Amino acid sequence: MKDRKRATVLVGIILIAVVGAGIITLGDVTVNNPFTVNDSNTDTSTTSESEGTANEEATPVDKENPATSSTPAESNSEPSDAQVEDKPEVNFVPGVRDFSISTEEFDESSTDVEDGFVTPGEHRLLRFDTIIYNLGDADAELGHPENRSDQFEYSDSHNHAHLKGFNKYALFDESGNEMDMGKKQTFCLRDDFQTRSNASSSAKFNCDYQGISAGWADVYPASLPGQYLVIDGLPDGEYTLHATTNAEGTIDEKCDDDNTVRVDLRINNDTVTVLSSQEDHVKPSAC
Repeated sequence: MKDRKRATVLVGIILIAVVGAGIITLGDVTVNNPFTVNDSNTDTSTTSESEGTANEEATPVDKENPATSSTPAESNSEPSDAQVEDKPEVNFVPGVRDFSISTEEFDESSTDVEDGFVTPGEHRLLRFDTIIYNLGDADAELGHPENRSDQFEYSDSHNHAHLKGFNKYALFDESGNEMDMGKKQTFCLRDDFQTRSNASSSAKFNCDYQGISAGWADVYPASLPGQYLVIDGLPDGEYTLHATTNAEGTIDEKCDDDNTVRVDLRINNDTVTVLSSQEDHVKPSAC
């Protein structure tokens, strides 16, 4: 009897040990213990699901660039090439029109003389309008001239500040030789007229706060002081006028391949005939 009790106790101990290990052995049959906890499975599934949800809420996942989406962006990080290419930019394109030849007298008190446009005396002038179009998708904003004294100078003849050397004019003969009559022209940049229907409907810039809005243009009429080339002694013949805007690269642009317009002219005494047929003689945008 005592031997049977000892055997029963021994079997119970063995069963407890085996059950604790997660396996029940009954005779020749072995089954998994449904009451044990699979530590690895529970930890993996529970932890993965909860942390994954928390991470997605805290930091959106960039599927195309997962390496950078899990860390905060640096405040001074470099923009991508795509961001740089998409950045709005200025694009100046010049135009010229309304050519005429006149002979005018200037004395020493003339504001044209004071501004250095011409010397005292009688001069033969080739006058024309200059138009500066901003065909880009960003405003060209210079601001108050007094804050950029290195780039602006005061014009007595215009009674406001001008951007130094903004436009350049050169005249070439039929052989391509440049005539000694070119010059760089100071300019006040402002919004004169809207050129695109989707542009701002109100002018933003004037000669006190200078610039040209995207989709706007600035016009310098031929009648203004200094808006001419002095052509004293120029023989009759055919010539090409090169008009370049933003000549010194003062303002950053999308490109500068379209900054010069070329117009063919025939000069005969005091008559100038435009040989080019392009409307407003505007250089098509190269950007």
